[in-house]
Amino acid sequence: MNLEEQRPTVAEIDLGALRANYHALRAIAAHHELMVVVKADGYGHGAVTVARALGAEGCRNFGVATIDEARELRRAGIGARIFLQAGFFAAQAREIVALELTPFVFDVSLIAPLAAAANASGASAQFPIHLKVDTGASRLGILPGELPAVMDAMRSAPALNLEGVCTLLANAGDPSSPITDRQLEVFHAALETLAAGGFAPKISHVANSAALVLRDDSHFNLARPGLAIYGLPPVVAVRERVALRPVMTFKTRLMQTKRIAAGSGVGYGHTFIAPRESLIGVLPVGYADGYRRGLQHGGEVLVRGERAPVIGAVSMDLTTIDLTDVPGAAVGDEVILWGKTRDARGAEASISVNDVARLAQTISYEMLCTVGKRVPRICRE
Repeated sequence: MNLEEQRPTVAEIDLGALRANYHALRAIAAHHELMVVVKADGYGHGAVTVARALGAEGCRNFGVATIDEARELRRAGIGARIFLQAGFFAAQAREIVALELTPFVFDVSLIAPLAAAANASGASAQFPIHLKVDTGASRLGILPGELPAVMDAMRSAPALNLEGVCTLLANAGDPSSPITDRQLEVFHAALETLAAGGFAPKISHVANSAALVLRDDSHFNLARPGLAIYGLPPVVAVRERVALRPVMTFKTRLMQTKRIAAGSGVGYGHTFIAPRESLIGVLPVGYADGYRRGLQHGGEVLVRGERAPVIGAVSMDLTTIDLTDVPGAAVGDEVILWGKTRDARGAEASISVNDVARLAQTISYEMLCTVGKRVPRICRE
C-alpha cells in the first residue's frame, strides 16, 4: 500500500521505547513484580500489542478495568495473569472465574457470588481474589471497619483464596504528601487486622507509577505502573528520577495548503481572522480522532521540525494550521501532533503530549486514551 492509499493520520507505537520503559521501572521495583496496566486499550496504545511485547520481556501480570478488556486479551491468546481492577457486579462472577481473572473485591457482598462461581467451575484449587481496601481515596473499596465481616465471609467461602490486598493512593504524585503517609498507615493496620484474624495474604500492592518511583515505602511486593510504562511521567519529580521514552507519536500529513488574504476568516464561526496574508494548511485530523477542540487556543504542531500554530476551530475531521513561517511546507509533509521529529538541520524537535494536554485543559492520560479507534496504530521497533 503506497502513501496515497493509507490513512495519513496514525498513532505510531515505538515498541523499543515500551520495552525500555518496562525495564527502567522493573529496575526500580528491584526484586518485586510489576503489574503493567493495559486498561483503556493500553492507554490508547493497543492492549494486545503492549501485552504481547512486554510478555516477551518477562512481564507476568497485566491490569484491566473491565471484563470486556480482559476478554479481548484472552481471545488474543494472552495467557498471563490478568487483574480486574475497576470493579464488577455479582452477575459477572461466573465469567471472571471462566476467564481466570484475579478480581479486586471491593464489597463484602461479592464474596459469596465468586465462591459459588468457583465451586461451579469444579476447579481443584482455590480461586484467588485480592481485597481492595479503601484507605482514604473514598472510591471503590472495603472500609477498614468492614474487615471483620470480610473475614467472616471468607471463612464461609473455602473455594476462595484471599491471596492479595491492595489500595488506591489518592495523592501519590506528591512524595511528601501527608495524605499518602496516612493511607499507608491505614493499609498497614488493615494487614495487621487480617493477620490477627488468621489471614496472611502473600501479595500486597499499593504503588502506581508515581509511587513506584517516588515512594519506596509503597512498594510492598507488587507495583502497578500505568502512565510511566507508556513513557510519560505523571509528575515532574518522576521525570527527574527515571529516564522514560514516550511510546506514542500521533501524526498526520498536510492535505492541502492555500494562501488567504489578510482579514480572511478560518473555519467554523471564523474564530480566527488572519492578521496578514497567510499560508494555511489543512490536516485530516479532528476531535473524532482525539485531537481536542480546545487546541485552537494556543495549540501547535510540528511541520518540517518547525512549530506551526493551530488556527480556527478544530472540527470533527479537519484541523487548520498557519504555515506562513514554515519554509517549503507542501502537501504530503509529515505533521507531528505530539511526539518527536527532526528539523531541516537535523536537530531534534518535539511536542510532548503533556504540553498538549495542558493546552486542552486536561491530562495526558485522557489525551492518550481518547485517540480515536479510526486512527490506525502502527508499530515500529
